[in-house]
Amino acid sequence: MTLCGLRLNFTILFLLLAQFFNTFCQRKKTIFFAAFLIMYTAGFSQSRRNARSYWSTHILLSSSTFLSDLGGKDFHGSNDPSDIDFRQIRYAFGSGIQYNLPKGLSIGLDAFYTRLAADDAETNWNRKYRKLKVRTDIIETSIKLEYTVPQYRGALSGFYANAGTGLCFYRPMNELNGVWYKLRPLGTQGQFADPSQSPYDYYSLVIPFGFGKKFPLKNGMTLALDISLRKTFTDYLDDVSGVYYDAKLIEETNGELAAYFSNPSVVEPTDGIVRGEPGTIRGNSENNDNYFLFGFKLHIPLNGNMGNPNTHCSYNNGWIKSNGSIPKIHRRGKKKRIRLFK
Repeated sequence: MTLCGLRLNFTILFLLLAQFFNTFCQRKKTIFFAAFLIMYTAGFSQSRRNARSYWSTHILLSSSTFLSDLGGKDFHGSNDPSDIDFRQIRYAFGSGIQYNLPKGLSIGLDAFYTRLAADDAETNWNRKYRKLKVRTDIIETSIKLEYTVPQYRGALSGFYANAGTGLCFYRPMNELNGVWYKLRPLGTQGQFADPSQSPYDYYSLVIPFGFGKKFPLKNGMTLALDISLRKTFTDYLDDVSGVYYDAKLIEETNGELAAYFSNPSVVEPTDGIVRGEPGTIRGNSENNDNYFLFGFKLHIPLNGNMGNPNTHCSYNNGWIKSNGSIPKIHRRGKKKRIRLFK
């Protein structure tokens, strides 16, 4: 495929992604995507003689947390970073592949797993008497466009920003007597007891975006300090939204376990408030749940005959050489290449 044909195909792809956002998200146009698209198209104006595109893979190891209706600061809940439950930080790991274009542009496909958690018991405000908690497993896949400042740009070299679109599959769970139960099949907000309701989806569209700093290593590899955020379109990552439903009707439909998880609250000792009355607020339905990652990415170039223009390394610096060999370290510290494939 020629360079012009590749440019046309990728330009059409990102125009379709922008239309995808407008149609399904029903939100304002994604300005950052337009900016990235302009930068992307401009990058292809470089001479073919200078083009050194190459493939790379990366490994992600990160911490994770999310902004939900549970836990958080010792005050009323809000939709800002101050309400993140940092005491419930968990982990994330994954991998991906990138096609790196000249002048620091790249397009990549990522996939990772993370576990999110939140607990009302972590706050010293009246939310703790609600006694809701959650552990949510997430698998996400996404496609992102990224720009990395090339090395010759001085102090800004290695800094990068990215954005894209993806899909996450999530499974909220809660614990009772040491056993964890899936919450969606229980219909804790009357989804199965009320004919006007329906269960929430297993998945949600996400808009991933982030930034970070890459540090060059040997063999063309880079280690990145990565900060990544996820805008979702669901308020049920924690299984909590809207108002309480009648626990007795939930019990009649889905059993005692569903009724308990719908309202495990206790009477607040300070004023005797009884929580969980049908129709009273259980969660904030006006704001969706979002999650965040903070960690490290190890980028490994795959092309044997293409250099990484964003590092200090030499031109022929692919981690996997054209003959299929990879570096091996002997006990004496001397390098010897072994064949990975014929």
